[in-house]
Amino acid sequence: MLGATIAGIALGFYPGIAKARPLWWRLVAIGAVTIAVVLSLFPPIAGTVTDAVIASRADSTKAVPVLLKRDGPVLAGQALTLRDARDQRVLISVLCTPEVAAAIASTEAPFVLNVQRDGSDARFTSASIGAVNPAITLPYIMGLEERARIIFFHVPMSWVATVAYLLSMIFAVMFLRKRTMEYDTISMAAASVGTLYAILATVTGAVWAKFNWGSFWNWDPRESSIFLLLLIYAAYFVLRSTIDDAQRRARLSAAYSIVAFVTVPFLVFVLPRMLPGLHPGSADDVNAGPLLSPKSDAINTTKQILFGLSLFSFTILYFWLVNLRVRTENVYLSITDREANQ
Repeated sequence: MLGATIAGIALGFYPGIAKARPLWWRLVAIGAVTIAVVLSLFPPIAGTVTDAVIASRADSTKAVPVLLKRDGPVLAGQALTLRDARDQRVLISVLCTPEVAAAIASTEAPFVLNVQRDGSDARFTSASIGAVNPAITLPYIMGLEERARIIFFHVPMSWVATVAYLLSMIFAVMFLRKRTMEYDTISMAAASVGTLYAILATVTGAVWAKFNWGSFWNWDPRESSIFLLLLIYAAYFVLRSTIDDAQRRARLSAAYSIVAFVTVPFLVFVLPRMLPGLHPGSADDVNAGPLLSPKSDAINTTKQILFGLSLFSFTILYFWLVNLRVRTENVYLSITDREANQ
């Protein structure tokens, strides 16, 4: 995952932040984002028999999607003998509806079956089939299920926003050292697109909170910290808008950007982990969150690859937006200078 972010940053700087992107670069960016979005939204979620047992013990009415395979003939009116497609040793008995049994009888391939525990860890019932022979499946995460898909959008946006504020600070330092206005433009563009990502991370997090915690906003420590972060960088843009002299605006903005970034590691990484809260990774969270959870199948290879692809695609999309913002600002400045000289 770290490698995907580094690859995205490396490709993002090529051939230069202020230079037009070549066609192949744009095609890579569009392809990566498209693939990441499609694979995040459409593959079925499927767990293991262990997931079904644990979830059904907590809630007997819970139907859990499990990747299974037929292990014997399908006889009308009788329970089917199925095995966990990920663990050939686990056999279970499932009583299905006639429609589901017919669908299972027509294939030798694995399938996703929505099962409920029926009084025993080896006996289940099922009234619906999720998918037949899926090319890939996403892991079943206890308590999140379908809501886990937002991880592939919310977390990369949050992470890229942090990288964006770091870049803004770096170019602010470079401006103060060399007094080159191009560095001020890049610093401003990095912060503006980073703030857009922070807003999108907040919105996606609020949507997830609504369906998992019951309301869009709960003043969880992490929600509070990102709210403070948005206020800090909103003040940065207010500062820039109130100063007319370009050199003075650039100097003050650079100084503010450096001071503002000092708060970023504390608000993003430290404060939310110091206080108890609803968000994964809080002080009272016994796990490392759904991305690093030790629970069954929560960090399988498919999830690692897809999450890495999401990080890569949203990172290069960020650099593309920064590139467009820098080039737009340069065009505006050139027009302004030409009008001032006439």
